[in-house]
Amino acid sequence: MKALLAPVGLILSLAASPALAERTYFVAPLYGYTAGGTLDVTEKVTDEDGNTSREDVGKLKFDDNAHYGLMIGVETPDPGNIYLFYSKQESEFKEGSFAPTSGIKVDMEYYHVGGSLYFPRGDFRPYVTASLGATNIKPRSTYSSELFFSLGLGGGVEYLLMNNLAIFADYRAMITAVDNSSTLVCTGSCVLRVEADTMIQSQANIGLRVRF
Repeated sequence: MKALLAPVGLILSLAASPALAERTYFVAPLYGYTAGGTLDVTEKVTDEDGNTSREDVGKLKFDDNAHYGLMIGVETPDPGNIYLFYSKQESEFKEGSFAPTSGIKVDMEYYHVGGSLYFPRGDFRPYVTASLGATNIKPRSTYSSELFFSLGLGGGVEYLLMNNLAIFADYRAMITAVDNSSTLVCTGSCVLRVEADTMIQSQANIGLRVRF
């Protein structure tokens, strides 16, 4: 957990440093739609000789749904910015998921620190962006939440409505590195677990950016 919080400490220290004392800060509420996300569920089995292995018994599939979020950050002279990013999707394990979890409500939260690089064309400002941090998968049941490392890559465009106000839209691929986890599919001692190398979700966002 400390390793995941380190980037947050870095951006806060940068924002407070004398070199950035005259920079422009911003707040950007956003709304969007998250799609995708599948995890494999395996079961521990033992053969007649006592050898153990794992067999696929199903999948966890996250239902596509809307999300909301917030970015706060500071502009840089590139032109670009560095920011803290948060989004929350209220989803569920959709029909077709591993039977005991199907229909269970689940929250997907992203806690990231990132940066963007702009390519201004008058009032239109296309940009690319990247971020890293954590994905928190939080079932609303007896199952426990899990925190995984994640990376975001994307691009978008911003339009300046006035000097301190802009509207933006972007697309982000949110890539989560999934470690083995048993708490997402059962409680207590369990032979089931979730395992996968990565889980990818797509985010489409629209929002307002207020500079101050």
